[in-house]
Amino acid sequence: MTGKTKTGDDVKVIIKQWCIALTGAVATGKSTVGNILKSMGMTVIDADQLARDVVQPGQPTLEKIREAFGAGIISKDGMLDRDRLRDVIMTSPSAREALEAIMHPAIQARFETCVTTQKLGRGQIFFYEAALIFERSRAHLFRETWATTCDEPCQLKRLQERSKLPREKCLDIIRAQWSAERKAKLANRSIDTQCSPDDLTKKIKELVKATNA
Repeated sequence: MTGKTKTGDDVKVIIKQWCIALTGAVATGKSTVGNILKSMGMTVIDADQLARDVVQPGQPTLEKIREAFGAGIISKDGMLDRDRLRDVIMTSPSAREALEAIMHPAIQARFETCVTTQKLGRGQIFFYEAALIFERSRAHLFRETWATTCDEPCQLKRLQERSKLPREKCLDIIRAQWSAERKAKLANRSIDTQCSPDDLTKKIKELVKATNA
């Protein structure tokens, strides 16, 4: 209706018609592809940034996490202690599920707010960069899914360089998740990021052109 805020259903229709989910396993190049898309003038909403936003001090999501995991999960400055929380969920599937039950509705609500306030869609595709599209059975909510992929040695090298964590810790992180290959097989389009920056940029431009055709 004219002059009123779009309903949740309206936003979901826009996402289904115009939003492409960009996903992939850890350290397979999601952010690199997202940055290429941004350089092309495309809108990319980053689920990781939304996740950081919803756990800022004073946010109800942070209080729910404190209630679920204890005050020790909050650092002295009032921020979420991400390292401690990661260690907890790495060793406990039930803790991971509890965290996801808190985080994902909050992230989804923030995502839908972004779509509405930025007036996305309207004949132009946009992207949602998120790791757990397939794990959360959410692929059907989007126009398409694109998955980044590379082989495990490349993935391990990237994760070690980025995180500065020991090799075995990085392997634990990689193998605790769905594999890059599994996600690539489920996606509408897979993007092998194990190539030069120029070649990757060319791939992305071709994909966007094909999607807009």
